Amino acid sequence: MSQADIDSTPLVEAAHGTGLRAEFARLGLATRVGWANGTRPWLGVSLALACVAVSVLLHVHAVHTELWRWGDVYAALPLTTELIRLPMSLFMPTAYLPLWGAILQLVVVIALGELILGRSMTLLVAAAGHVGSTLVARFLLDTAHAHIFGLAPAFAKLLDTGPSGATTAVGACLLVAMRMNRSVILLSLGLFIAALIAPGVDGVEHTVALCAGLGAGLIARWVYSRTPRSWSRSFRDARLVRFLRRRRPALAILRDRC
Repeated sequence: MSQADIDSTPLVEAAHGTGLRAEFARLGLATRVGWANGTRPWLGVSLALACVAVSVLLHVHAVHTELWRWGDVYAALPLTTELIRLPMSLFMPTAYLPLWGAILQLVVVIALGELILGRSMTLLVAAAGHVGSTLVARFLLDTAHAHIFGLAPAFAKLLDTGPSGATTAVGACLLVAMRMNRSVILLSLGLFIAALIAPGVDGVEHTVALCAGLGAGLIARWVYSRTPRSWSRSFRDARLVRFLRRRRPALAILRDRC
């Protein structure tokens, strides 16, 4: 698909409107721009396939125990052990997330982030959301005021949220960077209400991942709103802008064209 085809599509007119429909039109337009620019969502597809492979191997008796030993993460573990297991926990099943839900999250959210934000930034935000949410929940469980956040000592034995922390952070970052403010409000309200209705480790980790994603989205929005003329104001800002804009993701292309 060429840039001329994208410019002529009715999606462009819809993207300039207001409301949720316009926000999702902008999201669709950015996705098409990323695809036309040659970006492919290999990261999202690879993570989803890895999740499927791990789920299949968990039914193989010979490797079942070893997989759980390398992937089950909970706050009662020693910190070094938890850090070693964190990468594998991204693909492990959780109590409240079925396999199809984990796969759908990874394919849709990570793939969209890859197409619009770029692979490097998507990977960075996903890692921050996954690791940060798990470690913050662990820290809160170790404090004397854990009950304020709906956490009980017994929750230290519960598994982490699996891929949900990573996808929540990437999704929030994507919505903020694309200025989908109504969608951001809906996502935030949904997660906060869920945390209030069913307090626990999942609620805390989702909230932390949401905050990490919102912060990353604000940084992305600021970076891609910079113009070459404004780079001279701060050498440090200029280096950050050049680094993040180097791969020319769809978000940067849309900013330059608008």
